[in-house]
Amino acid sequence: MNTDDLISDEELLGELCNNAQALSEFYRRHIEGVTRYLARRCRNSDDLADAISETFFVVLRSAHTFDPRRGTPTQWLYGIARNEFAKQGHQRLRSAALHSRVRGRTLLSEDDTNRLDEIIDAEKLVAQLEGALESISEGERDLLISMVENEYSIAQASHGLGISSATGRKRLERLRNRVADHALTSQVTHPTIKQSKEK
Repeated sequence: MNTDDLISDEELLGELCNNAQALSEFYRRHIEGVTRYLARRCRNSDDLADAISETFFVVLRSAHTFDPRRGTPTQWLYGIARNEFAKQGHQRLRSAALHSRVRGRTLLSEDDTNRLDEIIDAEKLVAQLEGALESISEGERDLLISMVENEYSIAQASHGLGISSATGRKRLERLRNRVADHALTSQVTHPTIKQSKEK
């Protein structure tokens, strides 16, 4: 067992200002959850990378303000993530002040950007699939679950399922087509009042 795992999140927050290792450990514990939380809300990988980097920047800057009487470290962290996402709309109007800061995009390789885009796609796909899940194949379901629950890229999920990346991409494309067909069917089955009048 990693000895760092024996240190509570609250203790890590108390050490963040003076201990770089504490920030690294806090980041390791929570980066996946924060990425998934923000991926459901951000429009693209650039916004997602910015929101993640800003969230942990605020964690470092504000760790000394954490008050356990007001909630757990995780609740405090996700409150920061929620605030950083909400700020993005306002920050676009004041982008000049933010350009002097390190932007998340500069820390990402092309592969990282593609992976974040894939996570966003998978999270949005799950939200749209509620009405179409009954029609998907077991292989498509396994791929989707692997991508969303493990935050895997298509390549990683495909490898874990013992299939090629090309096969994984085909399955994801079939999923997207099923969702599109389901949405189209829903529009035809439940036309708007305006459409009904026009007919």
